[in-house]
Amino acid sequence: MWRLIGITLPQYEDWREEKQKIISLLQTNKVEYFHIRKPEFDFKQISLWLEDLPLTIRKRLCLHDCTELAKEFQIGGVHLNNRNNYEIPSNFIGRISCSCHSFSELEKWKAKCDYVFLSPIYDSISKENYKSRFTKSELKKAAEKGIIDQNVFALSGVEPKNFSELKEIGFGGAAIMGSIWQNNEI
Repeated sequence: MWRLIGITLPQYEDWREEKQKIISLLQTNKVEYFHIRKPEFDFKQISLWLEDLPLTIRKRLCLHDCTELAKEFQIGGVHLNNRNNYEIPSNFIGRISCSCHSFSELEKWKAKCDYVFLSPIYDSISKENYKSRFTKSELKKAAEKGIIDQNVFALSGVEPKNFSELKEIGFGGAAIMGSIWQNNEI
């Protein structure tokens, strides 16, 4: 089953508009989950951003930052990264994810997470000079070895035109940011 995960832009000027788009994508099931990635937000800003969202939406979100708020706001997932020291908040019961940038990282984190992102698969749409790091042949070999499977999501430069190629390789889905916010398509 092919799945899509959305990711916020780090900065978005109109929070109301941003949240409405996220709610729409989740309610129409165009995306399964939405990752809230706001590295420059502090606890107060993340709290304000989350506070008026319905519980049904919160359960389908994943926090990249201020992950300690996940329990308080009943957020469904946390994303481990260097900003949170790859630590799961105490007493958190929910989805765990992580971003990987090599096959060795992927093998390490797959066993500890519900799903993982592998990037950069294509040249990034939203990050300048963030170029693809893998050949199609390398990705296919990793899939043949079981390193890439249904719990690995392709990230970076992913657009709808790439979905069939990513499915053929063996990815379980894609995590998308630029396609949602800059191209307005999925």
